[in-house]
Amino acid sequence: MPEIWTILTPVLRLAFYPAVLLAIGGVSFTALMARQLPAATMAYTGRVTGRAALAGLIIAALQVPMAAGNLGGDVASMTDGMMLTLVLQTPTGSSAIAAMAGFLLVLVIERLGFGPINPVRLAGPVLVILSLTLSGHATTGGAVTAALLAVHLAGLGFWMGALLPLRAMSRAPEQHGGLPVLADTAEAFGRLAGWGVALLVAAGGIYAAQLLGSFSALLTTAYGNLLLVKIGLVGGLLALAALNRWRLVPAIRDGLDGAADRLAASIAWEMLAVLGILAATGLMTSTVPLPA
Repeated sequence: MPEIWTILTPVLRLAFYPAVLLAIGGVSFTALMARQLPAATMAYTGRVTGRAALAGLIIAALQVPMAAGNLGGDVASMTDGMMLTLVLQTPTGSSAIAAMAGFLLVLVIERLGFGPINPVRLAGPVLVILSLTLSGHATTGGAVTAALLAVHLAGLGFWMGALLPLRAMSRAPEQHGGLPVLADTAEAFGRLAGWGVALLVAAGGIYAAQLLGSFSALLTTAYGNLLLVKIGLVGGLLALAALNRWRLVPAIRDGLDGAADRLAASIAWEMLAVLGILAATGLMTSTVPLPA
C-alpha cells in the first residue's frame, strides 16, 4: 500500500511545522519582548509554547515509524525492529532524534521557570532548528543552505510565535493590561518584526534560488509553481502586517472604537496565510521533487 505514504507524509509535515514555529517562536517572542509583555500575556504565551513543544515531540517521534513504513511499503514495517533501526541510521532518523531532544528541552526548561531573557532557554529552539537542517532539501547546498534555512526559520518562528499572544491581547485587552499596553506591545513587535521580516525574506529568497537552480524552473516545475503560491501568500502576509503597523495600531492608540477587534481579525487572516504557506511547504518538502 505505498500510496498511503504520499498522503500521510505531507499531513504529518503540515502538523509538524506549526508546532516547530510556535515552540521556537514562543521562546524568542517572550525573550525579545520581555519588557513589554504583561504577566498575563507572558503566561498565555508560555502555555502555547508548552503545548506546541509537546505536539512537536509527539510528531517528531511518529516520523521514525512513518519513515520505516514508507521504507518497507506496508503498515507492518512501522513496528519492524530492523526497519526502525535502518531509519534511525539515516538523516531522517537523526533529524527526528534531534527534534525530539529539542522539544523535550523546551518543555523541561520552560517548566523550570527560567527568566524570559535567560540564554539557557535558547537551547531547545536551537536544537529544533538544527534538526531541520540535517535532512531533506536543506542538505542540498551543504552549510550554505542549512544556514539560510536556519535564519529563515528563526525569523518566521518569531513572527508566528507573536500572532496568538497579540490576538489574545486584541480580543481581551482588559485581561492583558488594557489598550495602551496592547498598542505599546504591538508597536514594539512591529519594530522588531521589520528587521526579522527582512532577514527571513532575504534568507528564504536565496534559499529558494539555491534549490531552483534557474528562473525557468519557477514556471515549468511543480516545485516552482508551489513556490509561486508561497510568494503570493507571503505578499499577502506582508500587506496585512503593514496594515496592522501603520493603520490599526495607531487607531488603537487613538482610542478608536473597534480598532482592537479589527486588529484581532487581521491577525486571524495572518494566521490563515501562514497555514497556507506551511501547507505549500509541506508539499514541497515531502511530495514534490526538486527541479533537476
